Amino acid sequence: MIELLQYDFFQNALIIGVALAISAALLSPFLVLNHQAMIADGLAHVSFAGLTLGILLTNEPLLISVPFVIIASLLIKYLSSKMNGDAAIGLVSAFAFAIGLIIIKKGEGFNYSVESLISGNIFTPASTLVTLGVMTTGLILSFILIFYRKLFLMTYDYNYAKFSGIKVQILGYALSVLTAFFIAIGVRTIGVLLISAFVIFPSIISSQFTKSFMMTLIYGLVTSVIITISGIFIAHPLGIPVGATIVVLYTLLIGLILMYKRFIRGEVV
Repeated sequence: MIELLQYDFFQNALIIGVALAISAALLSPFLVLNHQAMIADGLAHVSFAGLTLGILLTNEPLLISVPFVIIASLLIKYLSSKMNGDAAIGLVSAFAFAIGLIIIKKGEGFNYSVESLISGNIFTPASTLVTLGVMTTGLILSFILIFYRKLFLMTYDYNYAKFSGIKVQILGYALSVLTAFFIAIGVRTIGVLLISAFVIFPSIISSQFTKSFMMTLIYGLVTSVIITISGIFIAHPLGIPVGATIVVLYTLLIGLILMYKRFIRGEVV
């Protein structure tokens, strides 16, 4: 398998795969532990509509998809202050996904594979996508390093953070925009149905080992990178989707962890 590293397409797949893995792991605790994990799934469905519209209107779908998903994330954040958060996600994502299906059905000249939209293809990313993936990781990392303490307080005690003078609304909207950026890039490589799992799994797995927020972040980061690289190396020789392979590896890992805790350590899980 080492000889695969000599090919440009495989190197690009590793670069964007690791970039997405880091981005997802950085976002994971702030979304999962704050009960906002489903926003990733909702925005993935929104990105489906953005991509179909982008494919129909331009040769570079991300020019349409990225701002489309960002606007949707801001709308979801706004509606969440007016109604139940899950309801806001469902409302916007269902509408956007329906628009995407209508575009596919009625859009003249739409000749893009729907399967590739759903499952993605990490081995054929344009250089622009690789660059955007790395930039997204840099933006998310910088944001979390700068505002870590404030984001930590918002995650564990929103009301206290607000009472302490933290601009929770602005930070919340900024986090939503960065999540939207990650989802829009990730859908092109991992697919609509699986990209949200990248955000959910790191914190779920790392929280099995530690109650420390910082260690949850670090363990999730390490796990995410290792699982993603393993998935890429396993999926290519077998000719199976990388995103699906990574999700299966995540699921097997958490299954093994739960079995170990239950039968070896005797913990109630």
